Amino acid sequence: MTHGPNRSDMNRPAIFFDRDNTLIACDGFLGDPAQVSLISGAADAVARARQLGYATVIISNQSGVGRGLFSEDDVRAVNSRLDTLLAADNSAAVIDRHEFCPFHPEATVEAYRQESDLRKPKPGMILKAARQLGLDLTRSWMIGDAPRDIEAGNAAGCRTILFCDPAIPPSTATTQPTNVAPEFTVDSLEDAMEIIEQDGKPPKPIDPPQPSATQPTPQPITVQPIPTPPSTARLESLAEDILRELRRRTERDHSDFSVSKLMAGIVQILALAVLFYAYINRNDAALPASLLLAIMLQTLTVALLIMGRQK
Repeated sequence: MTHGPNRSDMNRPAIFFDRDNTLIACDGFLGDPAQVSLISGAADAVARARQLGYATVIISNQSGVGRGLFSEDDVRAVNSRLDTLLAADNSAAVIDRHEFCPFHPEATVEAYRQESDLRKPKPGMILKAARQLGLDLTRSWMIGDAPRDIEAGNAAGCRTILFCDPAIPPSTATTQPTNVAPEFTVDSLEDAMEIIEQDGKPPKPIDPPQPSATQPTPQPITVQPIPTPPSTARLESLAEDILRELRRRTERDHSDFSVSKLMAGIVQILALAVLFYAYINRNDAALPASLLLAIMLQTLTVALLIMGRQK
């Protein structure tokens, strides 16, 4: 049975329950209403959820439909039987909405063979129910026995409780690896509801102290704002600018060196050596030739320096 939203229900939180091995016992695929059996404390948990002001929604993967084991109508019949047993055990135990996903990527029935956002661990069923009932997911909870329940609730923005009843044999789904940890782990639905009731209570407001007749009214204290330190990102940017400038200067210094300038220095030394030799042997007949050689070397020095600048 599914109950539509009314104006007073808008934006209320919800408790999302997994179905199999959370509210009813299931050792595999359940498509027969006659085999529906409540988990201990299931009816009281649903009733308590509604008393606390939560909507109650069941979300369940039902790949048995895609595998051809039973039909969608069979799933609805099982859900109807669940509603009947809950009400018989506690008249306040009412489910506001049932959601189930018949799809599976390896389904044998072609119509159901697909990846679906509805299939847990994806949060599609939770999001769909939230749209239909006008729910506030930030104040909602997900209770389930498998990691995929916790992942779906976490992805939808709900708080999560992993239910591990030691009396229920673990299913294949409970052993699947996961990177998402539940906020709480319990071994009974009563403990789960106790956590939700205690954790969901708003903090009690603290009344400000009233000044006595003999004491002056305290004056408000002006708090000076604390200067905001420079952000890490700003410091990193400044450091990068400094390193970039140092690198640019190093590259510029390296760029001043060239083979032409080196050769110019060597030729200049040779020119000076020839001039010095000509000065020492100035009375020698070879003086004109020495001076000519010095002039040629000096000219070559100038040419090499010009070539280095053009580079």
